[in-house]
Amino acid sequence: MEPDAYDDAQTPAPSKSARKRAHKELQDLGVALLALSPSQLERVPLTPDLRAAVSAGRALRKGARSRHVRHLGNLLAALDVTGVHAALEGIRGASARDTARLHRAERWRARLLDEGDIALGELLELYPLADRQRLRALLRAAQQERTHAAAPRRQRELLRALRALEGTAD
Repeated sequence: MEPDAYDDAQTPAPSKSARKRAHKELQDLGVALLALSPSQLERVPLTPDLRAAVSAGRALRKGARSRHVRHLGNLLAALDVTGVHAALEGIRGASARDTARLHRAERWRARLLDEGDIALGELLELYPLADRQRLRALLRAAQQERTHAAAPRRQRELLRALRALEGTAD
């Protein structure tokens, strides 16, 4: 006796809508790959043909790009994309950490410019190995720029020094 195509023991084929959703997710993954910088893309495990397709897709615009995204979806369908997802999550996590560090440094700069020596004392307690003289000199110069409405060159330099401190905290 021949088994019935709709036998309960067999798993049903995914619906057309489910297949469309799965392909749309793969296309979204392709868009995410196109948005990565070349250095970030190097950290993603891709086949050579997929890597070449992503590189080629960067220069495309509008309609050609949407067709290329569909092509990337087809190429991704042939792969196990769990490694690609994991690499993207790692990149996004690193990016979020970098953004958080930048925001902390910007908050410290604002506090230093507003509160002066009080905030500087707290900062130096938090980072005891920081170069006290350099930070104090940058703060004084940045405060002077602020009062004279000069170009914020020293304020940017102060932010760079604070970002370097934030980078050493981890």
